[in-house]
Amino acid sequence: MNRIDPRFVASMPTVENALSILAETSRVVGEAYFPIVVEGLAKALNVRWAFVCRFNPATPDEAETIAFWDNGPAENFVYKLLNTPCADVASHGVCCYADDITSLYPFDEMLTDIGAKSYAGTALRSLDGRVLGLVAVMDEKPFADPDTVSEIVELFSARAAAELERLATASMNERLGKIVEASVSEAYVFDNQSYRFELVNRGARENLGYSMEELRKLTPWDLKPEYSKEEFLSFVRPLIDGELSVLQFQTVHERKDGSTYPVSVQLQYFPDEGGVFFASITDETERKAREERERLILNEMNHRAKNVLAIVQVLARQTAKRNPDDYVARLEARIAGLSASHNVLVQNSWEDVPFEQLIRSQLGHFEHLIGERITISGPPTKIKATAAQGFGLALHELATNAAKYGALSNDSGCVAIDWKEIESAEGRQLRLCWKESGGPEVTAPSSAGFGSFMIEKSLASQFGCKVDLNYDPSGLRCEFLAPNDRVVSA
Repeated sequence: MNRIDPRFVASMPTVENALSILAETSRVVGEAYFPIVVEGLAKALNVRWAFVCRFNPATPDEAETIAFWDNGPAENFVYKLLNTPCADVASHGVCCYADDITSLYPFDEMLTDIGAKSYAGTALRSLDGRVLGLVAVMDEKPFADPDTVSEIVELFSARAAAELERLATASMNERLGKIVEASVSEAYVFDNQSYRFELVNRGARENLGYSMEELRKLTPWDLKPEYSKEEFLSFVRPLIDGELSVLQFQTVHERKDGSTYPVSVQLQYFPDEGGVFFASITDETERKAREERERLILNEMNHRAKNVLAIVQVLARQTAKRNPDDYVARLEARIAGLSASHNVLVQNSWEDVPFEQLIRSQLGHFEHLIGERITISGPPTKIKATAAQGFGLALHELATNAAKYGALSNDSGCVAIDWKEIESAEGRQLRLCWKESGGPEVTAPSSAGFGSFMIEKSLASQFGCKVDLNYDPSGLRCEFLAPNDRVVSA
């Protein structure tokens, strides 16, 4: 560490000695300056202690020494400002107490512990007037000439304040640089002469596939295929002329491998900082993809809503035509069945639906009978969302018929529901069987109702499903055979 030349130290403090020491330390900058200045200050004033401390806005009740002299270099420390002369320096700018400092600050235990008698300190201010810290001296004997002590401390404070602000600014710039480098937003800096990139942060470099050395040879129009050099220069002219403070626009960036990605740009110009442009850029690939997904989802929802409304219209017309006496009750029941299928579809994100879940949704009123009078069996099978509503409506009609006329209309009847995939001459098929037993004797209806239409005709027209509806006197039986590739999930 640099040391103070002894020839500049006199037995009594003088401003001339202080100026000589300041001149000798003028070549030292940065953190190395502060140990030199406290040594010079202590020797110029012939005192035991000298220190420089800084304040942290995050901990306003504390101070931290960055250089401390106690008859020689000493370790730095953090101390509380409350009830100390340093607190008064921070608030008033300067304090000098020639003697009996401990009686003035009886709650400052450190002063008592070290045996200090005198104290002088000056605030270190930034160019805009903020108090960054302070420089102070203390001694175990009274100051013989307190005015000179104050003057000399003031002399040392100007340079110390400048160095402290420079360190604070450098630290802040370093932190900002690290933040910008690590930012998820892409950041670019280029000048107003060559327009070549001076700084490009890591996120942008990695997305583009260029190194910083390669980017220093490129310009904005090298990355933006939508712009020629002339078009880009004309585009940013309002920034240079001061007509706009920021340009916001969307374009595309071209990577080193030739691929492109959409970006949103905020471009600013800083004439007082060397005439540079700063661009903050967001990769819009995910947002664009999200918007496209949302558009597709909305279109699909619109399509499905139209399908549901079309089904409701058919249900309403056919129910009114075939069941005019109990139209409202029948329609409400069928819409409830449609709604149950819809709920299953929503729960499965309108994708493949577990067949058993769909069957159970149409037996909601008989849930207490499942496992006793109603048996459901079959391998894990998922059917396509497009087939779910058709099967749901058919199962609803079967359950409604069983409750009114069939096996579920008394206290002893049973329903067996099973399914499996089979091989046939027509290829692989899904077979679903509904078998009733123990109910009233079954007789075929004199005319086909809408329920029969839904069971026999609807699935056949939609998916080529064959339906065998057998009115066996011992119990209704219904068998569905549907092509696998049209109704079963792959």
